[in-house]
Amino acid sequence: MSTNTNSLTNRVYSELEKRITNLEIPPGGRINVSELEEEFGVSRTPLREALNKLASQGLVDIVGRVGYYAVELQPQDIKEICEMRELLETYALHKSFDNLPSSKVDKLKQESVRLKEGNLDPDVLRRRFDRTDEDLHTLFITYADNRHLQDFAQKIHNLIALTRHLNERIDTALQEHLRILDAIQAGDKRRSQQALEEHLDNVRTQILCTISNGGDG
Repeated sequence: MSTNTNSLTNRVYSELEKRITNLEIPPGGRINVSELEEEFGVSRTPLREALNKLASQGLVDIVGRVGYYAVELQPQDIKEICEMRELLETYALHKSFDNLPSSKVDKLKQESVRLKEGNLDPDVLRRRFDRTDEDLHTLFITYADNRHLQDFAQKIHNLIALTRHLNERIDTALQEHLRILDAIQAGDKRRSQQALEEHLDNVRTQILCTISNGGDG
């Protein structure tokens, strides 16, 4: 693949990755290749390369002779992703606890309080919550001082991002984030891990409820 084609593939991949994980392309929604060719002004080759890469990461389903579809996670998928996430992040918090920069913890707490008390437009709240949620959960992995853990986390990053956008309980999640951050600030490792486990258990339960009700919450 030429450098130019590779660049086009990466550009299309990044945009489609964002649209799928933030549900702009709904779960199970068909991805119209012809429309994307026109929108991005690219040939079919970089577009198919991008879609195949997304398929290899579990974000796109390829149906032979039919087309490409945004992945639609089933309850068993959600359970398995959430189980892996809990194992990964609770271990990461255990390993990173003494290395977490207080400045970053303080910043995350301040932002969480602002979001909880800010009475923001729902779309603005959704975007800012998702960013803060990702920053909090990746903080533990970043400071766990384990390169292989980071590599593994990156492999399931997009699936975790997709489940993040299926989580509709923002206000409650912010309360749970604050419990985690309060425990970290207090230097209470055990309490912080318990708070994280409870939070991730609740996330899993809510997402399963959401998809079983057809997205009605």
